[in-house]
Order: sequence, then C-alpha cells, then structure tokens
Amino acid sequence: MKKKGAYAVIFDMDGVIVDSEPVYRLWNQELYRQLKISVPEEIKLQLIGGSIKRKWQLIKEHCGLSQTVEELIQYQYESFQGKECCFKDIQFPAVRPLIESLKSNGVRIALASSSDRERINRVVTDCGLAHLFDVVVSGEEFADSKPDPEIFLQTAKRLGQAPAQCIVIEDSTNGLLAATRAGMKKVGVKHPSIPMDLSLADITIDSLEQLSPTILGEMV
Repeated sequence: MKKKGAYAVIFDMDGVIVDSEPVYRLWNQELYRQLKISVPEEIKLQLIGGSIKRKWQLIKEHCGLSQTVEELIQYQYESFQGKECCFKDIQFPAVRPLIESLKSNGVRIALASSSDRERINRVVTDCGLAHLFDVVVSGEEFADSKPDPEIFLQTAKRLGQAPAQCIVIEDSTNGLLAATRAGMKKVGVKHPSIPMDLSLADITIDSLEQLSPTILGEMV
C-alpha cells in the first residue's frame, strides 16, 4: 500500500453515496408532465452529474420552452417543495466501511457534488457521514458544473493534494469527463438500472465493496 498521505479520494454524491437517481427520475417525470414536455432518454442521461442550471439549459434548448432558465429552476424548486426522501434509507451500505478504512490509512477524503450546498448537507447529515469528509465542495460555487473540471481542481487544492494524486469515484459520464480534464484517476460505479457510459474510468465496479485502500493506492 502507498504510504499515508500519498493520495486522496474524491467521492461524488448522487449515485455513489446514495442511490438517489431513481428517486429524482420519478420527481422529474412528474415535473415534465406538468410542463407538458417529453424528455428523451439520451437527454436524461446527459443531465446526470450536472447542475440544475445545465439541466434546464439543455431541456429548454431541446424542448423549445418559452420560460427562462431562471424561471424553470424556480418552477422546479416550487414543484419539489415538500417532497421528502430519507437519504439514510437509500445510502449504499459499502460507503461507510470504505471511507472509514481509507481514513484509518491516512487517506484524505472529499465530497464533490454538483448539488447545492443545502442538499449536500442534508445527505451527509441524514447518513451520518458529515464528520468523515475532510473537504465538501458544492457545484453551486462555480460558474460551470461538471463536465467542467473546476470543481475537482478546487477540491484537490483544498485537500492539499496534486490532481494526479487524486482518485475520483463517479457514476456519471459528466463526472468522469470532468475528472479526466482535471488529470485525475477515476473509478466508475455502475448503476443496475441506469446505463451510463463509464468508458473514461480507469476501472469500473459494481459496488464500493470491490474497493479498498490497497486497490485505490495502486492506481496512483
């Protein structure tokens, strides 16, 4: 195994920490019905891992919506208000053991998600993981979201680690492209029901159970 501090691990949140993508798909389907639009599967896949702003830019362009992007974002916030999800119930069971194992081996850990800070805080609090992350970064801090690499570059900077010594764990094409552009190593996590293109990953896995400090350390 690499010596302590030789590398850092950056986790995505949705689809890696919690199995939230199916939940959001259901909420979004209801939202699209309200707007009387049909969003094809190829567009839906492009949205995964990106910000809410990028989401509505793509949908507006594809569907020819008359509302502004800002109006559509506000409409989503209002539509989703009151919808509840217990993130602890959809947390992937291998997350905590992996993070604790990495921490015990001196590996610094970060969370870098395109989600807004409020939702990130809710997820890590519900799941009891907040104290385990050395750095937490939200996509709302940046003008451009994944696949832009800035979120990962800033995360590496806050970790005090060179990008080449960072390993990103992602489930989306957008996230893997951002990590590639940042010059980082990548683990692609497959989802059983959402067929994402993970070809940019250095390794692909079905579950975080397949990872360990030794396996990750051998990547850098």
